[in-house]
Amino acid sequence: MERALSRILYGTVFIFLDIRIGVDLLADPIGYLLIAVGCLKLSEKYADGKSASIFSTILIFLSIPSVFIDFNLIQSGAWHYFSNFVFAGEVVLTFYLFRMLREIAEKAGRKDLADRTRRLFNLYIPLSLLMLAMGAVGKVSGSDYFRMLLIALVILLLILNIAFIILLAAFRKMARKKISSSVFGSQEG
Repeated sequence: MERALSRILYGTVFIFLDIRIGVDLLADPIGYLLIAVGCLKLSEKYADGKSASIFSTILIFLSIPSVFIDFNLIQSGAWHYFSNFVFAGEVVLTFYLFRMLREIAEKAGRKDLADRTRRLFNLYIPLSLLMLAMGAVGKVSGSDYFRMLLIALVILLLILNIAFIILLAAFRKMARKKISSSVFGSQEG
């Protein structure tokens, strides 16, 4: 489980970071591939792992243009709508990742991690959906208030993405402790 959670963590970091020197050096398709492999391994025990694996596999192919095109700089046209479509796929993927993480925490008897996952889920998903809606309405409204709200929402989602990465690291740490305690526990017995 630790290796699978590590892959999901590293894949999420790959997607989150955007280091460009002509192309995205931490390519999103590699991140989605890592997530797909990690979720596929976890799908043996967790049903939402299969759904997350399917969505991340689809996103591998949909995110290929992001290696060459910085979608953050495009504000109109076909690539803008395509980037919104990819973002919608990311929201669905994250939905299934949250559900899987909560089930992992509950089965491990870690109420603290399950509650932490639920609280972050309750902020992350609605704000991501609001961002999608604002992306659709953004073409109609060009007001300064709308732009300020959009900037605030982008900053909030940035913070929530960092919180999600920290949450994934906590799950990986939990899995690592569980493995080491079972190894050491079996040697003592």
